[in-house]
Amino acid sequence: MVVLIRIGREGGGFCLTCCGGGLIFNPYGEAITVRFLVKTRLSASLGFGAAVLAGALVSSPAFATVFNIPEFVPEGKSAFGLEPVLTLSDGAGIGVNARYTQGLSDLIDASLILGTGSGPRRFRVGGNLVFDFVPDVQNQPGIGIAVQPIYYRLPNAGMLEVTGIPYIHKAFNTGGATVDPFVAFPIGFDFSDGNYNVTSTLALGANFKETEHVTYTLEVGVEMNHSESYISGGVTYYP
Repeated sequence: MVVLIRIGREGGGFCLTCCGGGLIFNPYGEAITVRFLVKTRLSASLGFGAAVLAGALVSSPAFATVFNIPEFVPEGKSAFGLEPVLTLSDGAGIGVNARYTQGLSDLIDASLILGTGSGPRRFRVGGNLVFDFVPDVQNQPGIGIAVQPIYYRLPNAGMLEVTGIPYIHKAFNTGGATVDPFVAFPIGFDFSDGNYNVTSTLALGANFKETEHVTYTLEVGVEMNHSESYISGGVTYYP
């Protein structure tokens, strides 16, 4: 882009020329030149900053927590969970999710998820289906996968996150308590404002059970691709 500015008067006087970033001026044009450059650079900086901010608000990275997914609920039984979440990157915030889980068969669980939070993600609602293909028995670790769609309300748009969550876990008795560490790899897509991204996270955590009716969870998520690093935990009650 070439910009040419000429200020002068017939028969002489002064002249200011700006052409492709080059400047030719006499001493009387110096103040005008300085003001022109400051205004141009300030306008460009504000425009670039606004564009980056708008893009960050609309395409906020997605993430899916694992929480009590590895703790399979038997057929006909239910569970109620409360899960605080602290996100650590790309728009940090605090959220809380409530989960209701129902055992549908000896292979499948279903959950309803409802929550809210600060930061880029506000209201959220969704659910999951858990397929516990290999049960955790004797020396055999448990292996399964969850399919989890969640809708998030962002400041200027909505976002649908559809995630598959393969997991592996193994419970150990530690003298009166059970510790069930797990590793999961949530991977999927988020859709927002006509765009989509591939998302992935590495999740490490454990469930701790001292009584038949209460389980405590601690989990750490590490951002892999267009997701969030986070710390979550909570408690699940089994009636």
